[in-house]
Amino acid sequence: MNESSERDRETEEELVAELELLSVRYLSRESSYQASRVRPPATLLADLVRQPSARVRAAAIAVLLARPEYADAVPAALERLRPLERLTLQSFYVAAMLLQQEHAERLRAFMKTEWRRLPLLREVTTELNVPDEGTPAERLAALGREHQRRSRAIVNWVGTYEHVARQLIRHWEMESQWKQ
Repeated sequence: MNESSERDRETEEELVAELELLSVRYLSRESSYQASRVRPPATLLADLVRQPSARVRAAAIAVLLARPEYADAVPAALERLRPLERLTLQSFYVAAMLLQQEHAERLRAFMKTEWRRLPLLREVTTELNVPDEGTPAERLAALGREHQRRSRAIVNWVGTYEHVARQLIRHWEMESQWKQ
């Protein structure tokens, strides 16, 4: 393994350990590294979307669902990113906003902090051509199409977004059962 990929793996392990401190514990790790603190929100979000691993990049959605107050850091995180990374964070933010609407009742049951709705970042939804009208699922589909078009990646983005929400909620539900 070359030095760059070794460093990427170490960074990924550190990020996943930090996510555990934010109640995002559905991602597996290869090491026993334990984080003692979480990097600042803008840094965390930017570092997540820079990761080579798609599963870790997509965890930015889970962070926003678990910690809606991190929405305040999105503009600062966007400033730190290159264009394709910006697109990723913008898309993941809008996906998190729509998934929060779609799964509000289930998410609210597990919130460690006060419930907070992810705010509409008008400049992001406008830039991504996400319609203002329609159900969250319809708007998520429009976002997925735009994300695919702009990224030029043949990826089922809607499936990716929804998978993160399902994994997060399912893990929270299992943790709740384990505690009983």
